[in-house]
Amino acid sequence: MKSGTTAIRWLLALATLYGGAAAASESCKSPDEHCPFVSALLAQREGYGAKATGGLGGKFIEVTSDKDAGPGTLRDALAQAKKGPTWVRFASDMTIVLDSQLRVPSNITIDGRGKQVTLIDDGLGVYGSKNVILTHLTIDGRLNRLTQAVNVANGSRDVWVDHMDLSRMSDRLLNVKNGSTDVTISWTKFHNSNKVMLLNNITSKNLFENYDRDSIARVTLHHNYFFNTVQRNPRGQFGTFHLFNNLLENWDFYGMSFSLEARALVEGNIFNNTTQRKCVEPEFFPTVEGINVNYCRYIPIAAQRSALDNGESDRGAYEKLKTQHGYTRDYKAFLRLKDNLYLGDAKPVLQDYRPESAPTPPYCYGYERPTPDLAEKIRKFAGNTAGDTPLPGSQTGSGCTR
Repeated sequence: MKSGTTAIRWLLALATLYGGAAAASESCKSPDEHCPFVSALLAQREGYGAKATGGLGGKFIEVTSDKDAGPGTLRDALAQAKKGPTWVRFASDMTIVLDSQLRVPSNITIDGRGKQVTLIDDGLGVYGSKNVILTHLTIDGRLNRLTQAVNVANGSRDVWVDHMDLSRMSDRLLNVKNGSTDVTISWTKFHNSNKVMLLNNITSKNLFENYDRDSIARVTLHHNYFFNTVQRNPRGQFGTFHLFNNLLENWDFYGMSFSLEARALVEGNIFNNTTQRKCVEPEFFPTVEGINVNYCRYIPIAAQRSALDNGESDRGAYEKLKTQHGYTRDYKAFLRLKDNLYLGDAKPVLQDYRPESAPTPPYCYGYERPTPDLAEKIRKFAGNTAGDTPLPGSQTGSGCTR
């Protein structure tokens, strides 16, 4: 990469590092490319969701009320945003107890930088929406109802989920499913929850019935922190996935899972677990099946399961249904593993399988060599933190200028 380009990237990244705190004092008439805290955030985009511009070129709406609904609330701001591109900001720190899920329209940024904004008991539904940015929010379900923190579904596309803190959901913390694609999830902390993330989801008795719809999914996960979770960090089926520089730490059942011809490049991730630790799960996790579960007993062997064996999550159903439906597709995923780091008692499980079918990312990205120092950096900066982390000075990938 040319030195001048690298210098510009560093300046933009440093602007973002201090932009969160400064944003509250800045005054821009509209969220355009000339507004410093807008351009500083957009400079951080990477991966399959990098085309998301959110409310760029639209109008600002400021949330002034911490009530569930009514004038000045976040719910009211989202309703107004249906009229055109909108950049939502918050007048002050606030904790919003939600009566129901918030529906997120197209062409919107929900920007919590500079404030401490927490949603309680429910989260954000992105259904059939396009061009969405969600950044610097905390969502805590308190295990109170069967819902998701962030649900990206029903043909949504160009979505960027960044610097979120997601925890204690009885269903899942995050989904990307039902024909949704071009999503990046970055610098987000997933913690204290059971089934963390689904990238696609089997919803019929025929495993491949929705393959054509869901196999278009393209999702990038980078610099996320999975901490004190149970499983599905993530679980991926069908689509194209790029996972780099994520930190998985102290899962109680298993780390990642891939199956059903998912295509995944898994590189530079850090897996850290120990068999000698106290279980911090609640007495039980409620589930959509109505069964209360607890996984503390698996901790002594969880470190050996940084992932399930390739295809294992769906192998039983595949073998049961293969004759009935005449499956010709593979129950395994197409995987390429590169430069992953295992710390503590964590052990590698996944191996290359038909790696020529795994993706070669068509974009530039800020890959960092996995080290204990990188793990500490992710612990410090992932989540709804006060300042963003500068992008690395150099980038890699097929889309880079050499």
